[in-house]
Amino acid sequence: MKALYITDEIDTCDCCGRTDLKATVAMQLSDGGILHYGRTCAARNSGKTSQQITKEVRAERDAAHGRTMNHLADLRRSGVVLTRQIMREVATSYRADVD
Repeated sequence: MKALYITDEIDTCDCCGRTDLKATVAMQLSDGGILHYGRTCAARNSGKTSQQITKEVRAERDAAHGRTMNHLADLRRSGVVLTRQIMREVATSYRADVD
């Protein structure tokens, strides 16, 4: 299992069913599926500590940011005039990679 991101948009744990959580951790399964676990369930089911989960989430966020910046640089080099809308769409597409 790999921790991808933390969201407050989903407040129910797919593991234990607890509701009204402040946030859940999106966990990518080995088959590519995504489940949202509370922080405790994420740590227990992955065999990692909460701190390790947080580090994985930060690493994935940083990687998505790097992919976004590389794509924008490629667009600039190809002569595309970057507008805020284009930048927003590119950034959203890379965040969606982990959704």
